[in-house]
Amino acid sequence: MDKLLIKLINSFGISGREYEVKRVIKDYLNNIDQSVYEDGMGNVILKLGSGEIKIMLCSHMDSVGFIVNHVDDNGMIRVSSIGHFNKEDISHSFIRFENGTLGKIYTSSKDMFVDIGAKEKEEALKKVKEGDIASLVGPYLNAGDNNVISPLLHNKVGCYILLRLIEEIEMKDGVEISFVFSSQGEVGGIGARAAASDIKPDYCIVVGTDKAKNSEKPDTNINMGEGPVLKIMDNSLIMHRDIKNILENAAKKANVNLQYSINTDRSEGELVHKQGIGIRTGEIAIPCRYKYSASEMISIDDVEDTIKVLKHLGNFSSLL
Repeated sequence: MDKLLIKLINSFGISGREYEVKRVIKDYLNNIDQSVYEDGMGNVILKLGSGEIKIMLCSHMDSVGFIVNHVDDNGMIRVSSIGHFNKEDISHSFIRFENGTLGKIYTSSKDMFVDIGAKEKEEALKKVKEGDIASLVGPYLNAGDNNVISPLLHNKVGCYILLRLIEEIEMKDGVEISFVFSSQGEVGGIGARAAASDIKPDYCIVVGTDKAKNSEKPDTNINMGEGPVLKIMDNSLIMHRDIKNILENAAKKANVNLQYSINTDRSEGELVHKQGIGIRTGEIAIPCRYKYSASEMISIDDVEDTIKVLKHLGNFSSLL
């Protein structure tokens, strides 16, 4: 697995606490001699090119996680969710608190508990207290010829794609692309909205993941390893027809197969497209099995194909 993707996966980055993942991104961009800035919402932003056409490419840095709401007398730690996920998908997973304390999470019909091996409340409070936050943690594995299994692939893989793209894209005159590594994407896309308000792009493309078919979710037409997904509609956004045409033209030039989805998810595009008098917005996504679990699975082929498509944005006028 690529060392950069491993660094991103291992970096702590729960919504509102994106410090570690932010440091990985900044360090990488400094190594390739690219100037970045951080805005008041904690977004990390880099701009390439200049021109009348402004494009915003956005991927959120943060992940879903947990916050401690109570420590029981027996040392068990009750937690609430940060972001939205199904409790049954994370039961019996391992988690890591921001201070490095490790534990196992399990769920009941009403609550989520973390066991850190403490016998009583006083012992647990020496390591964890109310208000502390935690992240899923686990091994990263290569599966099959070119697949990866790991927690937190959503949306560390989106950040990985943008970082790769910054290095590889060839910019033509007349277009400015802002690469936005946004904060608090899992709690409403607040960071992306602030960035869009400042940048005022003509077009915004969100880079994320989409749920792929597996034994527990056989009712989707999205398959891992068959190309990136254009999210035509979800519960928060209908992809703008101009974005759809642009990405389809880019995929044709890159000789990349596309998949199409309509689902009930939400994305950062929900708030971005409402900014000002409206921003043409859409999302391209990596198929992901077991999304929001400790064993998410993606195909590296889909990642590489997404980069091939987005590289054509550097010659934007040829896609119109």
